[in-house]
Amino acid sequence: MHQLLLAAPFELDPPTLAFVRSQSCVSGILRWPGQESTATQASDGAFLPDEYNWQLPRPCPRTLLFIDGRTALTARMIASALRRGVWSIVFTEGGDWFVRPVLLLAAGKLWRKAVAACVNAGGPSGSVCQWMLNIGYYRSMRPALSAAPLVFGERWAAEPYRAPAGVVLACPTLVAGGAERQIVTTALGLHAAGLGPVTVLVARLHNPPGNAFFLDHLINAGVTVKEVRAADNRLLRWLDTRRLAATTEGARTLALVQRLPQAVRQEVLELGAELFALNPAVAHCWLDYSNVRAGLAAVCVGVPRVVLSGRNVGPRHFPYIFEPFMRSAYRALLDCPGVVLSNNSRGGAADYAAWLGIDPARIPVIYNGLDLARMQKPDRAEVTWFRQSHGIDAEAPLIGGMFRLSPEKRPLLWLEVAALVCSQRPDVNFLLFGEGPLLQATQRFIDRRALGTRVRLLPPIQDSALALAALDALLLTSEWEGTPNVALEAQALGTPVVLTGGGGASEALAAAQTGLYVERAEARSMAHAMLGLLADRGQRERMAAAGPDFVEARFGLASMLRHTRRVYANP
Repeated sequence: MHQLLLAAPFELDPPTLAFVRSQSCVSGILRWPGQESTATQASDGAFLPDEYNWQLPRPCPRTLLFIDGRTALTARMIASALRRGVWSIVFTEGGDWFVRPVLLLAAGKLWRKAVAACVNAGGPSGSVCQWMLNIGYYRSMRPALSAAPLVFGERWAAEPYRAPAGVVLACPTLVAGGAERQIVTTALGLHAAGLGPVTVLVARLHNPPGNAFFLDHLINAGVTVKEVRAADNRLLRWLDTRRLAATTEGARTLALVQRLPQAVRQEVLELGAELFALNPAVAHCWLDYSNVRAGLAAVCVGVPRVVLSGRNVGPRHFPYIFEPFMRSAYRALLDCPGVVLSNNSRGGAADYAAWLGIDPARIPVIYNGLDLARMQKPDRAEVTWFRQSHGIDAEAPLIGGMFRLSPEKRPLLWLEVAALVCSQRPDVNFLLFGEGPLLQATQRFIDRRALGTRVRLLPPIQDSALALAALDALLLTSEWEGTPNVALEAQALGTPVVLTGGGGASEALAAAQTGLYVERAEARSMAHAMLGLLADRGQRERMAAAGPDFVEARFGLASMLRHTRRVYANP
């Protein structure tokens, strides 16, 4: 009998595990983290979710059965399968099974990278390649959206009609990021205002562990948080999809979902099932990843109001998140009644409008909101303790940064500025709080330039107010920003900011009043601005005094919630 290896990217309970292992055609089962204590065999292999990979056994069967969609197969997983001699992978997608040769899957990954590069070679609206893709993707998505509402789960026939109620905020993760902080702020504000049940729907919450950075903030406030792709929910979701396929309306839904881009089908099904059960009046989607996936699911389910929230400039500027179908998905969604795209800066709205070929007036701006009532400025004793805990004298100049260590944040430019300032001012110290894909490169830069005694690289900090209040200035070097929360928090606490970059960066401060905006995003210009600020104590004191009033006027929590609810209410 043909042997196969079972790969379920979730933990199997002991009875299911025992049943599967009893099947003569199953030669092994990849272990999911936490499953080691069950009756699995050491030779089975294991998932390595933190590495987006798996460890396949040796010898390995020629066929691998993967209980998830094609897009969950990462390039690393496919490469590992090739090295172990796997010939084909069977996967489930959109309620159906597919089998593909591993070589074909590898070629597909390379092809998608080539298409993305071709699309990004054009101007704001993309290249000829993007134009051709737009036609195909747009036409393929329209039938599913036009047929809404579709059925994504079971409702008892005797159950009375329930009017949609409450708000669902859909997002990819709850990592320590500015957009995620704003999701939490919005959820807490809506919950406190009693705007019906408020649920935060997270795609991936616990893998890797940093995805749950803000989870406790929501749980402690009584906000419901649900993980769409939770390990203990995956088997049930897969079984539900199989049952859905057995019904007339369910089969129709699955057939229409198959028309959607391959990269989103499985997640649209999963999100659709969650939204179908929650039955919200508003689906507020955050960040491009969730905008297209949760946005498509919400329209297909028939959610009356769908708000897509851009948190920066358009995704074409970020190759690691850009997907060729995104432009078509946005345009198809914006053709649907009840769907609106918002942004958190005028600069970001203008960039999305140019990319999508629409009037910027169609994109309402909702500036980030900051709850100043919760931002109590630490007293001098707390600040002194914080500085001493990092080996910094109470009177020594201290500059800081708080951002994700990713390419668009330009951490190496930040360090170049720090190195130039250190060369001119031997008394200045730097603290950089962050983690991300450039963590190792950032540490190597510090080591190579012998900055370790002056520049300290630290993990994200929960008590950001204490760290920001301890600074003499905040430095931000991003290439693009929506509305940088850390800059708002710093000014609210009386810490001047020095920043550069496009999008909404320049809207995040009152130039020369609460901070300095540097037009030229290069190290010498930024170092010159920072050195001038450090040398002028009077200017720093004036900026410190003006910061809280500026933030309250433009970025107060009440203003953000008022504009958010206005967008929810206006069709």
